[in-house]
Amino acid sequence: DALIKERKALIADLVKQVAELEKKIVKQRDTTWRTLEAKSHKHLQQKIHFMEMHLNHITVRYNTIMTRNKKLREETVNMQLQKAIYDNSYWKLEKSLVQQNKLLNAAIEQATEDYEQWMEDLGRISDIRDVRNRETIQYNIRLLERKCALHQETRLKNFFLSKCTDLSQLKELAKQREGIRGEF
Repeated sequence: DALIKERKALIADLVKQVAELEKKIVKQRDTTWRTLEAKSHKHLQQKIHFMEMHLNHITVRYNTIMTRNKKLREETVNMQLQKAIYDNSYWKLEKSLVQQNKLLNAAIEQATEDYEQWMEDLGRISDIRDVRNRETIQYNIRLLERKCALHQETRLKNFFLSKCTDLSQLKELAKQREGIRGEF
């Protein structure tokens, strides 16, 4: 077991060494390649030309992006101004709507109260009409009773007057007769 552990440790150590050597080989290859490329003037010119073209493209792209960015900022400012105007209009309209709702609710309440008052007044008017009709009927009944009583009294007076006149005529006739009898 100890021997296996020792061998495993050695193998692990060898693996580390191989990895380090591979890294060194890769680094050395890169540096040699770079030195060879640096030595190559033509390759260097191509690289410079490529980098300049790349820089020009990037500069053009950057300028385009900056111009677009400026336009977008201006549009953003304009939109913020429009939003502020719309918000202001919205709040004015909202305030106006709230006031109109309050006025409408007050008008509805007033109309409801007026309607209830009107219904109460109609009830009172109906009661007053009923009372007036009853009183009119009672008045007409009393008036008829009084007319009947007056008519009765008038008839009685006329009867008494006629009787009184008849009696006075009879008395006069009796006096005249007595006077005629007294002459004889």
